[in-house]
Order: sequence, then C-alpha cells, then structure tokens
Amino acid sequence: MPVLFLILTLTMLLNTPDAYAQEGQFSVGILPPILEINADPPAKIESIISVHNLNDNSRDLNIVFRSFRPSDQKNGQIEYLAENKIEGPDPLILQKIGIYEGERQVSKISLGPFETKELKMKISIEPGAPIGDYYFSIIFISQAESLGSFSQSILPGGIGTNVILSVGKKGETRGEIVKFSSPFFLGSGPVPFTLLLRNNSEHFIVPRGRIMIKNMFGKDAGKLEILPQYILSNSERYMRDTNQATSSAQTSQTLLWPEKFLLGIYTAKAFVKLSENGPNFETSLTFVALPLYIIFAISFFAFILLGIYLRVRKRL
Repeated sequence: MPVLFLILTLTMLLNTPDAYAQEGQFSVGILPPILEINADPPAKIESIISVHNLNDNSRDLNIVFRSFRPSDQKNGQIEYLAENKIEGPDPLILQKIGIYEGERQVSKISLGPFETKELKMKISIEPGAPIGDYYFSIIFISQAESLGSFSQSILPGGIGTNVILSVGKKGETRGEIVKFSSPFFLGSGPVPFTLLLRNNSEHFIVPRGRIMIKNMFGKDAGKLEILPQYILSNSERYMRDTNQATSSAQTSQTLLWPEKFLLGIYTAKAFVKLSENGPNFETSLTFVALPLYIIFAISFFAFILLGIYLRVRKRL
C-alpha cells in the first residue's frame, strides 16, 4: 500500500522544544524538529533523524518515547502525557517504533565532541491497523536526567523530535470558528485580532485563510494571511498571521494588523478553510478607530463653542 511520508521542518506549524537546546552543559541539536507521517496500512516507514553534539564534551543520551497533547494555553505548546499513556486507537503503537544506529536497534547513543549521528526511525504498521492519529516525541535526554512525570514542552537536559502519525484514510473534517474578536474602540494601530479555531475531527488539520479589512467607504484597507499551523484532533488553537512566523512569536495568541494610522469605522472579515476539501467558514466584526489627538481637538473646540454659546445666551 502507498505511504505518503512528509517531513516538515517548519517549527512554526507546531511549537516544539528548540531544535538546538543549550541547558547548562547540555548542548545538542536535532533535525528535523517535526515529522509528519501519513500511512495506509500495511506500511513500513523509515526516516532519518540527525543528532548533533554542539560542544567539545562527550555526551551519553537515552532515547525515550512520550506521547503528547496540546496544552490548555491553546497556542501550540504541548504537554507530555504520563509514561506509557497513549492517545489513539492502538495502545501498543509505541512498541512498533524503533530507533536504529546502522542495523542495530538502540535505546541510547553516545556522541563524541562535535559529533553528528544519523539515526533511522522505523515504524511498522500491520494490515488492518485501526485508523487514527498518534502524537509523540522521540526524546534524547542526558543520562543524568530523568523525565519522570514531566509534562511540559521544555526539556531540561533533553531535546526531541515531534512525530505526527496519521494511520489510514482520514474521515470527515469537522470544526468551527470559536472566537473572532478585536478591541471595539482604538486610538491607533496596530490592531490585534483574536481568532480561535476548533478541530472536531479525529485527525489533525492545518487550516488556511485570511482576514480582509475594509474601511467605512467599503475600500480594501488591509489583509492578513493566516499562518498554517497544526490543530491536533479534538483540540483548539489560537491562530497567528504569517508576519509572526518566527520563534519569538511562537506563543502569540493574536493576528496583528500593523497599520498605525486609523480613522473611522472598519469591518474585518475572517475566511477560514479547514482542509483542502473544506469545510469553509467566515465571520466578521466591526471596530472604530479615532486618534486621541482628534478626540482632544474635538473636545477643545466643543468646549470653546460651548463657552461662546453660553456668553451669547447670557447677553440675550
């Protein structure tokens, strides 16, 4: 059966531990930071993972598998599940995954000073395997450290590759726009938009879309492209715009229209496509922009006119 295998090294799509981690004396890099695998059973899957020792100290690393889910922050951060806990239809899925150094399956590796090793991840999907998604990390952790019940996305003394494994034909894509908002009144830009999407499907999605902004005359005033980002099954995520496709913006929960000078009433409409085959959604909002100096000027002249009016009235 065909296997569609895609390596995504864009950390913008799903926030991951840094591809190059430096924690005290721990200085190790890993590529790729994300693996996306779509497989129709039966399937034999292989992928290369490169691990780099970035300093002149030898390093012994244990290899650990740990399932994860999105954190409650809904910003792409992940949380690791308890050891041996699996989300997905096959509770034994991690037993079908191995890391190989050459032809030898390994659970730990040793890296000399500035050494790079290319390891091979192998996954065996048997005929009739249940359809579903699995989200897990392949973690390389210092032998002096222990994951224990660790559940955060930042690994002290460790680094990992996140794997998004989808087995079988995907079912219907379902979802919704949970929230689309912005401040109603602004004195100036930039304008932050909050766009929260929910994936009600049993598989991950990577929505696409844009926000179109029109002024009070119906003319186009601006456009924001929604950054493609993973939304894992049955979860929610705040969207970002493509201008925030940097590591420093990984925890942002808004799309930012950078226009600074604003005046009048604006309408913003969000268009969202959950997958190539839909469904499509749209929603809109209105906000008002009036610079503070204009408010002060209007107030000043109104005060003067009121004073003149009262004086004239008093004389009459």
